[in-house]
Amino acid sequence: MTVHWLTYRIADRRVAGRTYEYRYLALEDAIRARSTKWWLDPTSFILFESAEAALDIARACREAIAPSHDMFLMRVLDRQLAYICGAIEDDDVFKLIPYLKKL
Repeated sequence: MTVHWLTYRIADRRVAGRTYEYRYLALEDAIRARSTKWWLDPTSFILFESAEAALDIARACREAIAPSHDMFLMRVLDRQLAYICGAIEDDDVFKLIPYLKKL
């Protein structure tokens, strides 16, 4: 089992017929379906444990959101492995996390 964290921003608008709430819940469901434990207390942040490959989890999260308007950043807690997807407004994140991979 590996522990990951995921932070995200869901645009407060309907995208391709899917509401904010729909995409928000779809993202949480994507994590819950792939996790044995999770922590959802903070806003827009999920800490979770999973046996699945990080890339597979990131791909499931990409399907849950609207990448044209939403975004997420996910990192494996004890490794230099991270994925970002969606509407990234500030590319400095790639300077801060040089091993970050864009989906």
